Amino acid sequence: MNEIKRLLLMTILLVAAVGGGIWWGLHDRHEAMIEELETRNDVLSDQLQERSEMLDRLGRNERTGVVRVLDQMLVDGEIEATTIELIELDDDGSELARQEFSVPGDVVFIDAKTVKFESEDVSSGHPFRGRTLVLLSRIYSDRMAPRTGLPIDLPGAVPPGYASETIGRFEQGIWEQFWVLARDREVADSIGIRVAQGEAVYKPMRTGDVFELQVDSFGGINLVPMPSTPDPQNGFEGVVSVPDR
Repeated sequence: MNEIKRLLLMTILLVAAVGGGIWWGLHDRHEAMIEELETRNDVLSDQLQERSEMLDRLGRNERTGVVRVLDQMLVDGEIEATTIELIELDDDGSELARQEFSVPGDVVFIDAKTVKFESEDVSSGHPFRGRTLVLLSRIYSDRMAPRTGLPIDLPGAVPPGYASETIGRFEQGIWEQFWVLARDREVADSIGIRVAQGEAVYKPMRTGDVFELQVDSFGGINLVPMPSTPDPQNGFEGVVSVPDR
C-alpha cells in the first residue's frame, strides 16, 4: 500500500512538473510574442511618422514676399498704369527689403529664377537641397517686353540675408552659375538639381489687392490672393504680417 501511495505521489509530482514546465514555456512564448508585436508596432509607428513628415515636407510652402497694389492711374476710365509695393521676406517671415514699381496696364508679372531639387532630398529635409530656391528678378506687365522689365535685384546679385551662412554660400554658388545649371543637365545632376529655370507668375490687379508670393518646397512660385480688408480680430497687419513704414 505504501508503495502504491509512493508511486501515486511521484506520478502526481511528475505531472505537476511537466504541466508547470509546459505552462512556463507557453507563458514565456506568449511574452516573447507580445514583445515582438510591440516592437513591430513601434517600428511601424516610426515608419508612419517618418512618412508623414516626408509628405509634409513635400507639400510645404513658404512665403517669400508680399505684393500690395498701392495705386492705379485711370485714363478715360481705363487702367493706364499700376503701382505695386513688393516686400521681400526671409525664411522667418521678416522683412528683407521693399520696393515700389509702376508698370503700364493692370496685368502685372513677377519674374524669378527657380532651382528645384529631387523629391528624395526634399522629403528627407536635406540641409542644402531640401526646398526650392527662388531669386526674384524683375517686374513687368503685359504691355512690356520681359527684357525691359524693372529689376528687383541687380543682375547676378545674391539675395539679402544669404551670404553670411554656410547654406547661403551654397545658394550663392547656384545663383552665380544659374544659367550654366539651367542649360547643362550633367552639371545640374552633379549637385542634385532637378531643374533650374525662369518662371513668371502674373495676375490682373486692382488697387487694394494684396498677394502672397509663396514657394512650394517641391514646386515653383505661386501668387496667392490675400484678404485686402482688415481682419476683424487681427487687423490688416495680421493678414500680411508685415508692418507699414
